[in-house]
Amino acid sequence: MLHYIKPYRYYAVLTIVFMVSEVLIDLYQPRLMEAIVNEGVLGLHHGGVPDLSLVMQTGLWMALIVAIGGVCGVMGGVCVNFCAQNFGNDIRKDCFRRILQLSMEQIDAFRTGSLITRITSDTTQVQTMVSAALRGVVRSLTFLIAGTAALLTLDIHFSLIAALAVPVILIEVALVVHKSNPLFLLVQQKIDALNGVMQEDIQGARVIKGYGQEARENERFGVANDDLAAAQLRVLLLIACLLPLVNIVMNTALVAVIYIGSFDVQSAMIGPGTVMAALTYVVLILNGILMFAMILQIFARGLTSKRRLEEVLETKPAIRDDGEDGETDGAVSRGRPTAIALHHVSFRYPGQQEDVLTDISLTVARGETLAIVGATGSGKSTLLALLPRFYDATAGEVFVDGRDVRTYALHALRGKMAIVLQKTELFSMTIGENIAWGMDAASDEEIRRAAKIAQAADFIERQPEGYGTEVTEGGTSLSGGQRQRIALARALIRKPEILLLDDSTSALDLRTESAFYAALDGYTRELRREGHDLTKIIVAQRIATARHADRIAVLDGGRLLACGTHEELLERSSIYREICASQFRAGASGKEKANG
Repeated sequence: MLHYIKPYRYYAVLTIVFMVSEVLIDLYQPRLMEAIVNEGVLGLHHGGVPDLSLVMQTGLWMALIVAIGGVCGVMGGVCVNFCAQNFGNDIRKDCFRRILQLSMEQIDAFRTGSLITRITSDTTQVQTMVSAALRGVVRSLTFLIAGTAALLTLDIHFSLIAALAVPVILIEVALVVHKSNPLFLLVQQKIDALNGVMQEDIQGARVIKGYGQEARENERFGVANDDLAAAQLRVLLLIACLLPLVNIVMNTALVAVIYIGSFDVQSAMIGPGTVMAALTYVVLILNGILMFAMILQIFARGLTSKRRLEEVLETKPAIRDDGEDGETDGAVSRGRPTAIALHHVSFRYPGQQEDVLTDISLTVARGETLAIVGATGSGKSTLLALLPRFYDATAGEVFVDGRDVRTYALHALRGKMAIVLQKTELFSMTIGENIAWGMDAASDEEIRRAAKIAQAADFIERQPEGYGTEVTEGGTSLSGGQRQRIALARALIRKPEILLLDDSTSALDLRTESAFYAALDGYTRELRREGHDLTKIIVAQRIATARHADRIAVLDGGRLLACGTHEELLERSSIYREICASQFRAGASGKEKANG
């Protein structure tokens, strides 16, 4: 991830310069204090006569360099934060960009809760690690190296004390880091699990309330939260053991400095101020080591998060986007009679043993409307998902406008299509913005026209602020039918060549659904007069919806059993007759109950 630092390398260098300057100034002050005590107060080299002018001058000089050190510290903080924040910002953007590029099975493999943790918590940990590396490591190492050199200028005995204390502290630190390092991965995994539970419960709040399962979900969240707290407690207990151990070594070193220094003072080898300076240096050096120990903890956690982020950033999308934007030789988009063709297509989901689709061969002419019917689990939605390459076929080929879909750039392929799913996704923005979401720029007139075709105009205009009415997260402020109609308008405003409707009118009543398809037919005829064909593939549960299509494809168990008009299928497809009969019986039963 070092390449993320490169754009901000000058700020990183400035951080190091400012940090080293600040530490050197801190290390210079004990020498000034030594001069004040030995010469200014005790007058060791002036017959025991204090030199108050020296105290005054040195004190002013100390105040000046403290101010300079403060400026260096502030500037170092500004530079390191600018560098670290932008570093984290870039990683977060790249992670999110990569997640959007991943195929559906890859997103499922990572799990949504884990991806959220990686973009938020893991990025913050890596960002903190960079900040600690630029600021804390520089400070602690400078204290160790420069502080040891300063001790050598005072008395060799003091340096020996530091030389003995430092390895002991480093051994303590190494043991704690070794024990805690694997626990950081466990903590992040527990955060993943907690985020997963929270996401599921917040999204499913209505179901939880409807079934009265608040206590059950509170218990499930409590278990996940307890697991996280237990993992974090294990880490914190290890870290808590480190500080007392380091303090024992530090205080032992200070006692040794005072003890040895007292003999040197008695023999007049050094003055009391020198002992004070030595004590300060030893404290600074050992505090620097302690700081380094804390940084190693940050590094251990940051490196764990770094590996988790790299798993996302280095994952190659299973759906490769290395096709071409333009047309291949001889493949003229508008001129081909066939819009979609499937040749012996089979598909199975990753990790599954059985095919969901088996040996499907099917063509859809440009401007044709094809309905797909079949029992639940027959592969209708999966077949639709292969066209925009949400998944790639396990075997066989899928063609759009005479080209294998794998030869398209994804944005070019999906730019030809608009898809409306049964589960409608709306965003936290206005109704008008949700409709125009699929276009770079849409006029108010285009938004209203799309809403009118989708039978959404009436209810939108009854909203408090019309098209400017805010939609709550997930569209929960609207009914299921209202959400579906907004989604239909969002698809139509794109003016696609191919419209894919995956049971996208299931929440509409029969009259509204009929009005929508009538308006859609009128819109299709209008486009044809303008020289454009709209190809439609409709996954339908209702025969009343499917029977008006040009052709109907019947799927059963992942196989294409028949394809033809409503009348043709009634004659030659027993499965289709059974579906029609079951819906007719259900409809007749409903009418009897209503009349009764």
